[in-house]
Amino acid sequence: MKIDKVMDQVTHMVLALFIVVWGFIAVIIVWGSWRFTRQHGFLSPILSSRWNPLTGHFGLASFILGSLTVTVLAVVIVSPWSLGLSVLGARILQGSWQRYFVRFLTVFVSLPSVLYGWWGLTVIVPGIRRLTGSSGYGVLSASLVVALMILPTFSILSLKAIRQVPESYVEGSVGLGASEDQTLWHIILPTARPRLAQAALIAIARALGETIAVQMVIGGQFGRPGLLHPAATLTTQLLTDLPLLPPGTAGHFVLDYMAFLLMLLMTVIVGLEMRMGE
Repeated sequence: MKIDKVMDQVTHMVLALFIVVWGFIAVIIVWGSWRFTRQHGFLSPILSSRWNPLTGHFGLASFILGSLTVTVLAVVIVSPWSLGLSVLGARILQGSWQRYFVRFLTVFVSLPSVLYGWWGLTVIVPGIRRLTGSSGYGVLSASLVVALMILPTFSILSLKAIRQVPESYVEGSVGLGASEDQTLWHIILPTARPRLAQAALIAIARALGETIAVQMVIGGQFGRPGLLHPAATLTTQLLTDLPLLPPGTAGHFVLDYMAFLLMLLMTVIVGLEMRMGE
């Protein structure tokens, strides 16, 4: 039919435009990174913590460590909560309650990250300040905010993973005399493990790429990151330095290199996620 051909052409045009736009972005980042590494090397900036673009010092170690620390800590904090919510939604709630529960989580997936940052700024930072006597800004505050952000996404993906376990496995386990808890721990979760790992990797990618919410609560200071001390990540430092190092200024190519490192990390995560799905 004519309308089918038109829709097919539109779909191909949109796909081609998507490839061209993202290819253009990738070329700019790779070219800028090549210009930077040609002068400063690939590993030297990663291994150095000395950061002062105005004097030609481009050590990124503290930013990389900050990104990894916030991401790992957030995933560690959120994992048991996500697993509990996914079991609740997939195995305990039934019928309309289950549908409402998934919709409830979906609402929080769609919230802008700045709202999570605002919540961290008004609740988490003052709370940590009262409990510890510190400024309240730092890796711990950022990790808690990111954990809250990835909780609904992680939970929904884990819930779907548990739902995909064949019901015959569950019925067979119960029929052999296993309790509900035994079936959960020895049949359902081991069977769903590959898809649960995929959910965790997607949550890691989400946490690693977060910017504005982290920037609002981490403090934005370079140096060795500490749980209760202001720090910075690759994404927050990119946000901070983009106005200070616009294209054409000295040191701008380091921002392309930072973006390239983020792309490289994301590519590794996507590759692992795809391998889990095989």
